[in-house]
Amino acid sequence: MRKPEERSAPYWSALGCVLSVVAALLFQAAPTRLIEGITIMPTWPLMVIFLWSGLRPYFMPPIAIFAIGITQDLLTGAPMGIWALSYLVSISVFRFRGEDGMPRDLPPIVLRFGATLLLAQAIAFSAGYFALGEMPHLQPLIIETIASILMFPMLAFLAVRRRRGSRSGFIGG
Repeated sequence: MRKPEERSAPYWSALGCVLSVVAALLFQAAPTRLIEGITIMPTWPLMVIFLWSGLRPYFMPPIAIFAIGITQDLLTGAPMGIWALSYLVSISVFRFRGEDGMPRDLPPIVLRFGATLLLAQAIAFSAGYFALGEMPHLQPLIIETIASILMFPMLAFLAVRRRRGSRSGFIGG
């Protein structure tokens, strides 16, 4: 049974979840180029999945995570199922569990996301190797990992800044 604070109209939170997932997928599909040939784009979908699975876990069931990964594969042209597999496994390993869910302090959230990101990238690299039959390019994954590690603290700060005084956050409703 949900807590009393969570029973009050989760519709705005659900809308925020859907909109943030759609925005993350669109940002991921439209990468930014700073230098000719090098694409610099954080793993926005993983960030959104990680934050929502901590703030409102019932908004991110495994089927939703799978659908987000498959959609990312379709939009980015990756072999089908690579990001779906990597997101499902990494989130299931590092998801916040327990009565309280995600902590209200930023350092444990950032550390756990870093571990989630590294596991997701390792799985994507391994699955890409088996899917393509050849060694995938390592440079885009390294750049994506660094960009994600640099961008995630800002997004996490926005998500948990109000949780320090209350149970709701910026995207937690």
